[in-house]
Amino acid sequence: MSFQSVNELEQFSFQDAQIKQFTVSEGLVSFELEAVIVKARNSQNANFTDSYAGTLSMRLLGGNIQKAVKEGYKYYDANDVLVEEIPDTPLSETEIAALVKGSRDYYLFDVVKVEDDQNTTGHFLYLFGIDADEETSYWFQIEFDKSVLEWERYMNRVQTNG
Repeated sequence: MSFQSVNELEQFSFQDAQIKQFTVSEGLVSFELEAVIVKARNSQNANFTDSYAGTLSMRLLGGNIQKAVKEGYKYYDANDVLVEEIPDTPLSETEIAALVKGSRDYYLFDVVKVEDDQNTTGHFLYLFGIDADEETSYWFQIEFDKSVLEWERYMNRVQTNG
């Protein structure tokens, strides 16, 4: 690959990222993604402006999914009165494996670092938000030693309104 970014997850935006492949094996969690934005401050971005990468490979070395949940929700009426509340639902290992296997064309909409004061692992610890459809979202908590993101080329610059 022409471009390689190591341990710079904050220098990417995943808001539009579509999952083409999501795999988990011993000590490795990997994604193949489309429509990832390389931020202007990324060490590999010579454009100095937010730009889309071509197909991007993200490998989380020493990676381990610690847990995953199906995101719950709160539904309020027009008067701001709580009508219904569904709590987050923890997923079993079997459910996690099935979700990983069936995640092609889902969206990886967010990657959030767990704050250091909440991270006692001694490793990187991030939450990965995945949308299965308009109503179903999941959060994976993944621990890893090193993140490596690689892509061959840049696509278009990100268009901003205003």
